[in-house]
Amino acid sequence: MYCTASDVRSIIHTGLSDSEIEAIIELSDAEIDKRLGPRDPSDKVIRKLSMLLTAQTVRLRQPGSVAVGEYSESNDKLNAVLSAEIEKILKFYSSPVISSSDYSYIDEDDRTEVDK
Repeated sequence: MYCTASDVRSIIHTGLSDSEIEAIIELSDAEIDKRLGPRDPSDKVIRKLSMLLTAQTVRLRQPGSVAVGEYSESNDKLNAVLSAEIEKILKFYSSPVISSSDYSYIDEDDRTEVDK
């Protein structure tokens, strides 16, 4: 695993048990391996990506907002922050797509005086 349940708990509050979080971590790590290929478990950025993906999944399983008296909390802003961080890391590790434009052959015999 790229991260631990305690790593995930450091960025998100949840009532899930460690074993439940570890099951979600396995899914997050499988997604990383599928998208980017297997990575070095000691890579701190991959560890962060695993933490963020897991935290995002945990937050999606919880209610969208919580209210107690005058206090209320919404998951919308946190989900946007997590998504932005995840996309930033994925872009960093993704291979650039390289393509070339169409190759045109210029036949010297067909050129006009204006072209020369």
